[in-house]
Amino acid sequence: MEAQNAKFKDPWGFSKWDSFNGCPAKFKYTFIEKRKEGNASSPAMERGSKMHDNIESYLNGWAKDLIKDNEGFREAFDALKLKDYHAEQAMGIDKDWNHLPDWFDKRTWLRVKMDAYFVEDNKGTAIDFKSGKYRVPSVEQVELYAIALHAKIPTLTEVTAEFWYLDTGEIYDRTYTPEQLLQLRKKYEGYATRMYNEVLFTPSPSNGCRWCAFSKTKGGPCKY
Repeated sequence: MEAQNAKFKDPWGFSKWDSFNGCPAKFKYTFIEKRKEGNASSPAMERGSKMHDNIESYLNGWAKDLIKDNEGFREAFDALKLKDYHAEQAMGIDKDWNHLPDWFDKRTWLRVKMDAYFVEDNKGTAIDFKSGKYRVPSVEQVELYAIALHAKIPTLTEVTAEFWYLDTGEIYDRTYTPEQLLQLRKKYEGYATRMYNEVLFTPSPSNGCRWCAFSKTKGGPCKY
């Protein structure tokens, strides 16, 4: 097991920041001490994974048809296929916000994975496919999608992050200028500094503790 005051050293991304921001202790158990949470899968997660796999196969021409759960977005997927789109983009970015060949590069500092993106008239659009009920996505996830696409293609004059809610037929979108995205980088440099410099990893008790695999009631290492 890691030493008590071990620090986080791996590349970060939205899910890691979200975990750290929600409960630093759980972040430590998961991403520093590498403890297992048991079976983290669920019917909803398995369904979402199946939907994503089908969309990727359909967009790339590996599958000729969509499964029933994805039918509501057929027109949008067909329109996307007509664009110069790129599916399943796992982007690695270094500390100077340079886009790297892949996110396993040893210089990788930030990892962002988007389901698709395309560019038209020097305007980029990053897309994430979501299953389940509609909810406004995290501001951090939206901003990181836009920042990452701009880092990959710095000549873009506008970047839009879109979230397609497959079950409800709704789309959330937010558009940024290059100036806004360059300014937002400072925000995430600050977030990363907090994660990499943290040594206490103090628990943040909440109602979620009752389901946490690391909670005291489940025999975990946390005091709550």
